Amino acid sequence: MGTEIKKCAVISGAPEEDLSYYHKFLQDRYIICADSGYEKCAALGITPDLIIGDFDSSPRPHIECEIIDLKVRKNDTDTFHCVKEAMDRGCSSIVILGGIGDRVDHTYSNILSVVYCYDRNIECELINKKNRLFVAGGDITLSRGEYEYFSLFALFQKCTVSIKGAQYELDAYELAPDCQLTQSNAFKDDQVKISVKNGKIILILCND
Repeated sequence: MGTEIKKCAVISGAPEEDLSYYHKFLQDRYIICADSGYEKCAALGITPDLIIGDFDSSPRPHIECEIIDLKVRKNDTDTFHCVKEAMDRGCSSIVILGGIGDRVDHTYSNILSVVYCYDRNIECELINKKNRLFVAGGDITLSRGEYEYFSLFALFQKCTVSIKGAQYELDAYELAPDCQLTQSNAFKDDQVKISVKNGKIILILCND
């Protein structure tokens, strides 16, 4: 019997008007709220398993669940603390919801959390209503469905990328971190095959 995959959802506090997409990502997951992320759980009528935060942007909640208080002055963001705590509690599959917002610095920090997990063999995705972001290497298969477009970017260093089954295909192309050639591709076939060698990519699925 294989090792059980413990799943976690980290709910961050980026402002969002529509939370309806959350439901399909919360089932059978251990739920950790980062600071004001607990307000989203309240709006959804869900009690989280754990809340972690310094509560500088929201009052400390009075709720029947575990709470870890953080100092305001600290090295990691509230969301990154949640990701690390999930890993410490044995979670090997993490989705970060509500982590893409108006603050570009906060969004980028959450992307780095995804990179941090990938480098430690932990599945992690950053998701909002119209976007799904993850880090990948090796062979990847994307299926036509919920998302219309995909983009990929070399992460921190050059890598060799091949793309088959897409509107714009590549064959062993050396992709540099500052190259935007692979922005906004689309499906030609029902499946897109991506091969990444000598590095890793950020892969973003999106809808307008």
